[in-house]
Amino acid sequence: MINLSSSISCDTFIEFPPVTPMLVAYEFMKISRSDSNEFTNFEEFAQFKNWKFNLNKIKRFLQDRKNTIVVTCEKQKIEWVNKGFTRMTGYSSNEAIGQFPKFLQGSETTLEAKIAIRSKLSVEEKYTGKIINYRRNGERYLCKVIILPIYDNNDSLVNFIAFEREVIA
Repeated sequence: MINLSSSISCDTFIEFPPVTPMLVAYEFMKISRSDSNEFTNFEEFAQFKNWKFNLNKIKRFLQDRKNTIVVTCEKQKIEWVNKGFTRMTGYSSNEAIGQFPKFLQGSETTLEAKIAIRSKLSVEEKYTGKIINYRRNGERYLCKVIILPIYDNNDSLVNFIAFEREVIA
């Protein structure tokens, strides 16, 4: 069973209708490790990772291009992104996979935001906040980010999953 921080509240995901990231995270049942990163969709990636979940509960969330999902390994290198990521950032999945998410940051990304993310993830805690990132074309945008640690059955950290949505400043 996936272990998530007890401090997580569904209320923090209210901006992500109709299905919350919390529900997505709770539906993941088992995770196994691998090095491959060639996937065409979330279902294929989840199947490869041996994540088990009820797809009917999250299908609309996954297909909504306004919702960006980024999955990283425990060292925070990107393993998978959804189509919403491409829409929001302008980067293809091939350009993102293998990079650290900080490649989206730029001159107006605040040091406070960087430190807040780093400090939460370094102790394997949930992060919720806003950050200025940059699209492939150099345009800045503000997004709300929720990052959750994902653990295997042995309570070992195996992934982080981030849910992002662009917000108006």
